Amino acid sequence: MTYPLQIAERGELLAKAQSIRDVIEAEAEPSEANRTLTTPAIDALYESGLLNICVPRALGGLEADPVTQAEVYEAVSEMNGAAGWCLVIGATSVGMLGSMISDAALPTVFADGHIPRASGTVVPSGLAERVEGGYRVSGRWAFGSAIHHADWVSTGAMVAENGAPKRGPDGAPEVISICVPIADVTIEDNWFSNGLRGTGSSHYRIEDKFVPDSFLLDRATASRGGALYRIPTYGYVAACHAGFAMGVAKRALNEITAMAEKKKRKLSGVSLADRGAFHKELGINASKLAGARLFALDTLNRIWEATVNGERLPLVAWGECRAAMTYVTEVAAEVTTFAYRYGSGAALYQSHPLQRCLRDIYTASQHGVVSDENYENLGLALIGKGRWDPLIGGPPREE
Repeated sequence: MTYPLQIAERGELLAKAQSIRDVIEAEAEPSEANRTLTTPAIDALYESGLLNICVPRALGGLEADPVTQAEVYEAVSEMNGAAGWCLVIGATSVGMLGSMISDAALPTVFADGHIPRASGTVVPSGLAERVEGGYRVSGRWAFGSAIHHADWVSTGAMVAENGAPKRGPDGAPEVISICVPIADVTIEDNWFSNGLRGTGSSHYRIEDKFVPDSFLLDRATASRGGALYRIPTYGYVAACHAGFAMGVAKRALNEITAMAEKKKRKLSGVSLADRGAFHKELGINASKLAGARLFALDTLNRIWEATVNGERLPLVAWGECRAAMTYVTEVAAEVTTFAYRYGSGAALYQSHPLQRCLRDIYTASQHGVVSDENYENLGLALIGKGRWDPLIGGPPREE
């Protein structure tokens, strides 16, 4: 299914994704052993142009709409969850840089018109002390996915005075976003995880580095680009989690259906393909995934249409968006669990795709953006008690 406001290059992007399938799948196991994507896998993502889908068109990117983004993330995550996750982080990180970096810093970050590789997190774990011409930044951040291959890192920090966070009248800390070269970052070798092993999601540190004012990212007003950069934070990241979850679950279903004819019970000799219980569960899980996928894509499309048309979504619509991202992740975990269970002994081994799918989807389900609190937000909105927050922007302006 396509949506009217998807970018013209949608089909081309999906074809490019399929063109790197052999490399991404071949490098899945080596990437797990490496604890970060291997060079061939990273090169394939970069050279295909997929990492540029969130970059402003003015800088050579595509400014892909959220639905197209989700479909591309889905395609790569089906090949290997870790590669899909790194694509998500890399694409959104460099997209933020391209849209928010100042004109003064642009020639350095996008040197000679070259689109860099990026990583980072919006979580403000560090402190930034104001000094003449900028800030001195120190801190430690968790989960720097794809950071081992990055040229630049964008990250959040709390403005500090005398070593303590500076707080506003409401008690909330004042937060800024900065951009630093990878040379200013110390990457810790601590990514020993159960799932998403190939993402290299290490902690990283910045130790007393000067960041000029020109290397701050202006989240309030994008320096360049169109509607994509007017979407509130949650809408921007929703496509990431939906696409990843859909892709991993799709791979799990494909694996178990491919095994069905050959997979036989030891005692009875009956193949999986001849078992009524399996038929029923396969049908149920395929239906659940299809429904969750449509729910997710529909909410992403509504966000995009409203943004393009300059409309503000009501709280209930944002509640539905949040709930949809949690729901598609939970359904993906159910579907993958079903496939893993019927994969029986073969799926026990780390190298088996079903084992990797199971570990990857349950690791992703721990992310705060897909918390079950999203259902609470929808419930509150439905009874008129919802509240606006920075993740979904402010309330509609009074005319």
